[in-house]
Parts: sequence; C-alpha cells; structure tokens
Amino acid sequence: MTTYQKPNRLMISLILVTLLFVSTILTLIFPRLGEILLLYPSNLYEPLNWYRLLTYPLFGGGLLSWFYNSMAIVLTGYIIENKIKRQKLIGLIILSSIIGGLVFVIINYGDTQNSPIASPTMISWGYWSAAIVIGLRNWRILNLFEKIVMILCFLSVLIIWHDNLGFFIGQLSVILTIALLTILKFGRREVA
Repeated sequence: MTTYQKPNRLMISLILVTLLFVSTILTLIFPRLGEILLLYPSNLYEPLNWYRLLTYPLFGGGLLSWFYNSMAIVLTGYIIENKIKRQKLIGLIILSSIIGGLVFVIINYGDTQNSPIASPTMISWGYWSAAIVIGLRNWRILNLFEKIVMILCFLSVLIIWHDNLGFFIGQLSVILTIALLTILKFGRREVA
C-alpha cells in the first residue's frame, strides 16, 4: 500500500476529510454552530441563508457519520483525484453540495416539520459517481486496489435509499448529474 500511496497522493480528498472532521468536532463541542450550518427547506426563499447550500455538509452528524463519508471520499478519491484536475474536483465537491441541497429544499419546501439536511453524503455520492464513470472508462489500467474500490462502489448502490423523499431524490440527482458531467468532461484524453 505504501508504494501505491506515494505516486497517488490524495491532497484534495484528505483536506476535505480533515475539514469535515474538524467541523464535526466543533459542532459536537458547540451545538449552536451546527444551527448556523444546517440547511432547512424554509431557506429556499431566504437569500441571506443560501450560504447553507455550501455549509450543510460541514455538519457531519457525529463521528460515525464522518467515518462512513470519509471512507467513501478517500477510497473513491484514489480513483478520481489523480485522473482529473484539482479545480474540477473542487467544482465536483461544490456542485454535489449545491445540487443535493437544492433538490432537498425544493422537494421538502412547505413540509410542516421543516427538517434540515446536514451531512456530507451528497459530496460522497458525487465522488462515487465520478469514480464509477472514470473507473469504468479506465478499467484496464486500474490496479487491484482500485478495482476492489470499484466493486465496493457497485455494492454501495444498495444503500442509496432514504426515508426522506427530498434527500433520496437529492442523492439520485447528484449521482446522475455528476455521472453525466464526468462522461462529458473526463474522457480518456484527460486521464493522467
């Protein structure tokens, strides 16, 4: 594993996981901070709260949730981070967050409970989607570790379901949008 890690550094993925860890710890210590980060369906028509489309993934919901999402980001990061440019990966992170959050608030707008979204899950599904497309396009040149990650990605399709319709459709929207954009933008010509 050490020889594999040296040429395949996960700079953006590790920074993201570290940021999510720090924010998870901070929201556990300072619960009021969590309230500032959460995205509520009622925020749809509150332009001053649209920043929450980018901050809701920072509320991890505890260390176990952070661990699951971090594993997904790091493992799929091995496939995508060295295959696409850093700016496009940062764009993928931001786009996944915005699409998932926006679909969530649109579908759940008017819900009397006004339940918030608070999880980096949409970013994880964005990573997952890009990894599937890039991995399938480059299956022959993937090493054994990357092929195992691809198999795990296919198995993870079984956990897409969620009780909240807005969250579920948000996940599907992120997966389909990122997959389509990855197919259109990252062909064999951009593989490192």
